[in-house]
Amino acid sequence: MPEQLLLANATVLTMDGAAPEASAVAVSGDRIVAVGDRDTARAALDGAVREVDLAGATVVPGFIDAHHHLMTLGFWMSQIDCAAPAVGSVSEIVELVHRRAADTAPGEWIRGRGYDDNKLAERRHPTRWDLDAVSDGHPVMIRNASGHMSVVNSVALQAAGITRDTPDPVGGHIDVDADGEPTGLLQETAQELLGVPFLPTDQGELRRYLHTAGKAYLAAGVTSGHEAGIFAPGEFTVLQEAWADGTLALRTYMMIRTPMLEALEGVGFHTGFGDDMLRVGSIKIISDGSLIGRTAAVCQPFQHAAEDDLGLAMFDPDQLNDLVWRAHSRGWQLAIHAIGDRAIGMCLDAYDAAQARLPRRDARHRIEHCGVLRPDLIERMARTHVIPVGQPPFIAEFGDGFLQHLGPERCRLTYPLRSLLDAGIPVAGSSDSPVSSYQPLIGIQAAVTEKTLSGNDFAPAEALTVDEALALYTRNAAHAAFDENVKGTITPGKYADFAVLGKDPRAEQPDDIASIPVLATIRGGQFVYESAMV
Repeated sequence: MPEQLLLANATVLTMDGAAPEASAVAVSGDRIVAVGDRDTARAALDGAVREVDLAGATVVPGFIDAHHHLMTLGFWMSQIDCAAPAVGSVSEIVELVHRRAADTAPGEWIRGRGYDDNKLAERRHPTRWDLDAVSDGHPVMIRNASGHMSVVNSVALQAAGITRDTPDPVGGHIDVDADGEPTGLLQETAQELLGVPFLPTDQGELRRYLHTAGKAYLAAGVTSGHEAGIFAPGEFTVLQEAWADGTLALRTYMMIRTPMLEALEGVGFHTGFGDDMLRVGSIKIISDGSLIGRTAAVCQPFQHAAEDDLGLAMFDPDQLNDLVWRAHSRGWQLAIHAIGDRAIGMCLDAYDAAQARLPRRDARHRIEHCGVLRPDLIERMARTHVIPVGQPPFIAEFGDGFLQHLGPERCRLTYPLRSLLDAGIPVAGSSDSPVSSYQPLIGIQAAVTEKTLSGNDFAPAEALTVDEALALYTRNAAHAAFDENVKGTITPGKYADFAVLGKDPRAEQPDDIASIPVLATIRGGQFVYESAMV
């Protein structure tokens, strides 16, 4: 007989409009069998039952992060943390590199991650010369918080053969000073000139990174995630091995990067292959750069920039159309990284062209990030049922930089939430971790307050209610992966995936939502995380 669990004496926020609130949930095996009061839930169970009195805690569906990079998060956790507010200046970054160099064998790479030039006291990127002062025996790479650019020292430039005569690669830029010398800042595809993989290729290392990040996610109440870019077969293998031996922390929906498309086509794979713990999801395409790095493909120049500074598009329209058609025609869901309004328009054009050639009733093509929007783009997404996957934490963590680069007027529809929901578009919530904080409660707070970390208003008219913000990370995120019938709400028949919160976010001050403790996480009826307070 399957194990049975009764969660009682709780505030249960089901996210199911038919029965939005309850006080108890009955679980048999890995499925929900009843939702209601204690007596109703208990009556649905027969035989031995483990009853847990939650003493008034709040139960919500297990959070779903609809766009993250789990192994990358684990990898970044091993690097020098250069993120604000812990690090506030170029000089502090240099000092951290100096300390790491003292404990690193000569010739080995020193890596750091997470700096945001908009938040550094100097309001600039570090340079090769800053890093050279403390690292002449090591190649150094400090990755920007966006992940779309890095700063390296002279040792790294020399090893890669990058000089003043090296041309910009397609889709990238090598920054130079007034004399034409590389400053060490490599944007977008220029990072590939270093010959250093985005992630290590050693599968043992990748497995450790997956485990480390998975534990952190479970502690944040997350039970499912959409892995936003399987770059290489080794990453695919690591996820399969974790699935096979039962150590995969999250129910994982894999976005496969385009270099692997041909191999998957050869065996007939497309979206949907797998099970509810590990499934082949969408084909992931990168169409432009980042907003905080001012490389997103926009229609109007960034503030205080040259008139021709419209960011970087990774494809011309014909190339993007061809790639989208290739995946669409073979049954794939597409998930295209597009942040600027110029890139978003190109994606919608490509989706429209593919659907015109081969209509698919429920393709659910996605636009990842979907940052700088306009009313006409929102109308097009609503009409064609394209799903935007946004990152509410960006509003808090990078909003001040967005205001600086776009101005308040354009920010009114930058990472908008209210306008998308009002248009009937089920925008999904995510973190893009490790680019921003992975804890969903941080994103939920940002969606409700629409404030930056400095306290500035970002786009107040786009603020959501707590219930709407919770839906981004539950019901809507499930829909983005064709999972609405098995997760996203606390409804009989669905998986028993829950986050147990120490307080009801609806009853807290908006600025306190992110500090609500996660007391426990339950996946498939099993406690996979319990805090010391439980």
